[in-house]
Amino acid sequence: MGYRYECQACGGVTKTETEAEAEAVRDLHRAVEHGGLAPMAGDLVRPSRIPIPQGPAPVSTGRALLLLGLLVAALLIARLLSH
Repeated sequence: MGYRYECQACGGVTKTETEAEAEAVRDLHRAVEHGGLAPMAGDLVRPSRIPIPQGPAPVSTGRALLLLGLLVAALLIARLLSH
């Protein structure tokens, strides 16, 4: 799991692999951008958010029932026309 450093004052976000790397980035950022002090707006080192799996959008129940009804109607029409 990756970690991220977020500076609330600057709006900067840095992604790293380990918590120690994120803390090192935090310390360097504080030294360079904020004169070695913690920003008043705060900053965070925390685990990265779990990625949301990408896939097809879910089908609503109403749409599924409509498609099922259309399929049944098409089958009935095909049966009637075949006789």
